[in-house]
Amino acid sequence: MRKFLAAFFVLIAAALLVILLTKKTSEVSEKVLSDSGSQNSEQGAGGHSDSENPLGVEDQNVVSFMPLKPDETLLSSMGIDLDGDNLDDEILVVKKAGNPYLYLIIGLYNSATTLYDRVSELKTEVTQFKSFSYNGMDVTGDHRTALVYQGFTDDGSAVLQMYFCSRRGLTKIGDFKSDGTIFIQQYNRTETYELSQSSGRSFPVWTYSSDTREGAGSLSQVQTEYDWNPDLQRYVQARQVFVAGKNIAAEALAKIQDGTVETFANYLNGLWYKTDNEDDEIRYIFLDYKNAEVIFLAGDSQEVYNWQNSNLYRNGIYLSTVNASIENLRRRFDISLTGLDEMRVHVYDDVRMRIGADALWNGNYKKMKGAHEFPSNEIDTADLEELRSRLEEIKEWSAPDGALIAFKNGAYTIQNESVRESGVYFVSQIQSAFVIQFNSQSADRYIGNVYLIRYGTKTVEPTAKEKQRGKKASVVVDKNTLVLQPAEIMSNTAYEISGRAISLSAEIEGDSRP
Repeated sequence: MRKFLAAFFVLIAAALLVILLTKKTSEVSEKVLSDSGSQNSEQGAGGHSDSENPLGVEDQNVVSFMPLKPDETLLSSMGIDLDGDNLDDEILVVKKAGNPYLYLIIGLYNSATTLYDRVSELKTEVTQFKSFSYNGMDVTGDHRTALVYQGFTDDGSAVLQMYFCSRRGLTKIGDFKSDGTIFIQQYNRTETYELSQSSGRSFPVWTYSSDTREGAGSLSQVQTEYDWNPDLQRYVQARQVFVAGKNIAAEALAKIQDGTVETFANYLNGLWYKTDNEDDEIRYIFLDYKNAEVIFLAGDSQEVYNWQNSNLYRNGIYLSTVNASIENLRRRFDISLTGLDEMRVHVYDDVRMRIGADALWNGNYKKMKGAHEFPSNEIDTADLEELRSRLEEIKEWSAPDGALIAFKNGAYTIQNESVRESGVYFVSQIQSAFVIQFNSQSADRYIGNVYLIRYGTKTVEPTAKEKQRGKKASVVVDKNTLVLQPAEIMSNTAYEISGRAISLSAEIEGDSRP
């Protein structure tokens, strides 16, 4: 009996020891998992730097339905029907150990096994993921989805390639490279196409390349159009256009393009307005490299994007941006110089290819002059209070079309044959320029909201005796004339914009004040 009790207590003690050790191991394991989860949570909340995410992965929680090889790191994945069976296939973007280039892995869905069969592996010419975009789209118009990828090579060249996918592998249908811009020109297709009752027009591909015949300072371009050839089953050259560009002095070009993103981006800093608007609204793009922001302005609306990544090419730069309010809304666009203060912009949408909505931002832009950028002889040096007094001491100012404008006690009135307008106004100084703002209280408007305001000038001829002494005519400030140039206020700067300038003349007899 005693031996039995002793053995019983030994078994109880052993069981308690096992339970204790198991509990301790569980606590240690939970602590490790908890610490790991905490670290992951902190990294997710605080974002990640390039050093924390050296591959530039857009979503570090990206998953794949296909198993990866041991040397592959997953960067991105997308589901889309590539073989026309109405079932989503899978496209993976991976990097391989010891290889700088991005790879596209194609997995076609197998309904019999409910798995994805890895049928193709494509080595791209792109190394930087942040400048890389890919998608599936019907470029040929025959309801067949093509895999399209686009990016920039290490030497700054743009590259775009297109492939048809099947279980036999990949068939290349388009291969384009340029030291400038490459884009797909999309059209609105017919309703019968959308209903799969007819084929649609193919989408041409345009490449904008430098015209090497005119030397380093030239911005002339060779614009080449490629289109789908159904007989050859590939894209072929359709036409080529030579566009003469402006010549920039080598010294000026060197200051803009010294091979660094910072120098080129600092040149782009400021407000640019679109010169070829398709609708009634003037569109503006404000580039702020220091604060890493790109702001799109149209009418009363504005969209703020965070400037994430940049890649230079010969006469331009490619930008990747993310909407400041909606993180999964991305806008990628390239900017090419067409003149010293002129640029051409092509915008991409958030699904990585060009679409019609963003096409409104595509076009030519001109840089606005800030008040601090005007030459000193264009800046009026009159005192602000003196200008305010001069506005109101003149009973009426007349415009060339006969309109009469009167300023009194901070209010203004305008009248001509067709308009009677009234409201309040305010004159202020921004840096070295004067700005007048109008707040109209009338439905019909004659005048805009914001103008740069300065005195005009007049030429004073020398007297006969002064001419004999060799004195020449001189240009002086004319305080009986005001020039109002449409402007926009951005941050702490006033910018001259395109629009109707208004010249006003004092309506006072005998007033000959200089």
